[in-house]
Amino acid sequence: MHMQMDVRHKVLLVELNEINWRVVDRLIAQRGEDFLPNFRRLRQQGAWAVQSAVERPPLLDPWITWVTLHTGVPPAVHGASVLEQSSDSIAAPRLWHHVAEAGRRVGVFGSISSYPPPPLDGFVVPGPFAPSDATWPSRLEPVQAINRRYTQVHNRTTRAPTLAENAATGLALLRMGLSLSTMAHVARQLVGERLGSAERWRRVLLQPRLNWDIFSALYRRERPDFATWHSNHAAHFMHHYWRAWDDGVFPVKSSPEERRGYGQAVPEGYRLCDELIGRAMAAIDDDTVLVVASSMGQQPYISERYREGKVIVRVRDIERLLAVVGRDGISEVVPTMVPQWNLRVADPARRAAIKALFENAWRECEGNGNGDGHGDGQREAAFVVQETEAILTLTPLGLTQAGGRWRYRFPGAPGDRAEGFPITELMAVDAPTVKQGMHHPDGLLAFFGRGVAAGQRLPDCSNLDVAPTLLALMDIAIPAVMPGQVLGVTERLERLGQARQQQAVPALRAA
Repeated sequence: MHMQMDVRHKVLLVELNEINWRVVDRLIAQRGEDFLPNFRRLRQQGAWAVQSAVERPPLLDPWITWVTLHTGVPPAVHGASVLEQSSDSIAAPRLWHHVAEAGRRVGVFGSISSYPPPPLDGFVVPGPFAPSDATWPSRLEPVQAINRRYTQVHNRTTRAPTLAENAATGLALLRMGLSLSTMAHVARQLVGERLGSAERWRRVLLQPRLNWDIFSALYRRERPDFATWHSNHAAHFMHHYWRAWDDGVFPVKSSPEERRGYGQAVPEGYRLCDELIGRAMAAIDDDTVLVVASSMGQQPYISERYREGKVIVRVRDIERLLAVVGRDGISEVVPTMVPQWNLRVADPARRAAIKALFENAWRECEGNGNGDGHGDGQREAAFVVQETEAILTLTPLGLTQAGGRWRYRFPGAPGDRAEGFPITELMAVDAPTVKQGMHHPDGLLAFFGRGVAAGQRLPDCSNLDVAPTLLALMDIAIPAVMPGQVLGVTERLERLGQARQQQAVPALRAA
């Protein structure tokens, strides 16, 4: 039953990458309703739905599905295809552009493809894979610097900061709103690692806490009409540790060592999501609707080729690898999600040449190390390369099993050599687990706040439906180019959605 009060709302969009109701329900079944109390509250006191991405492989990636959610138009229209693709090359305005154009205040924190940060009324901190520390306004650069640094340190693509660098960054973050609680979490984690009582994977839980501290301080001060906040921590845990948590559907079961080491990662990732949802509920005022969304979900990673799980192969030293194919013409090298790299090559001929050298590279197994001859002489491709405008996205291919003496060869490359390169010279195989989660279209969507229909399960919807619904909540005109529906989150939106559908039917018949 709908509540009677309905106003022009502000919106706080909490983006929890790749979470989904199936995992929420599985965790509740395992650990009880009280394990995720704020997810329960979302469904009891708010409106919620299964939200599915319109994309399918090979387009089912967060750097595409989130842009679809933010623009309200499909990939064929917005044109996003690589992680942290420059906003200048995305052919559709995002939600924050529409809100700013309507004369409202905006806050963006961590959302994909918000780089370079636009100079609007409010604040913009792009995602941690952005190519520089630039923010709007520039006084927020210390938090972006630490996000980029620790994302790259975690991915082993840069060095760890020095004690002096950590101290300087810490002081800047304290001035920006870093809480004593988060500082205590950091201290406990570092001391626990020293004493052997804290698993290293728990470090991933620190970054969302830090980011929420800084964001919530900004949010309280600025009170934007529309704000976003993004975290990838739960997606990271599902990709790496799903089998360690719940191996029921995997053909190869998790070992006792894997379960002991990583079995709590997925539950703890979702429990932090639940805690952050609770903080967001406390942060909003009576005029604001909290929206919790993922642009798609995840599922267990099961593959005939990688029956025992895909062994992740990453680049050990990108400059050493690029020296083999030739560094000339590569103006920018940006690490993205492990194990991918984006290479910017402006000249089309040089770009085509580099792309061909990586696509023609191959690796050969010289033995599996067991002395049984299995795998000897096996030859296979070594890289996949995707071209998007001036960017080449380089992805090293994984292995079917750990171990083995592999040698990489680069026919025609200026830095190639007759004997090739042992895998240990160019690449690293040091991920603690095999790949365990993969993308799935079904994510989640929930609305919470005054005027929202309480306890209502909305019809299943898509990531195309979010932008028109949020614009309608804020009483901002919905562009005709957006094909999605307006979800009946409030009484006013239910009427608006019905009218929009009635208008769409004659238009479809005429077409």
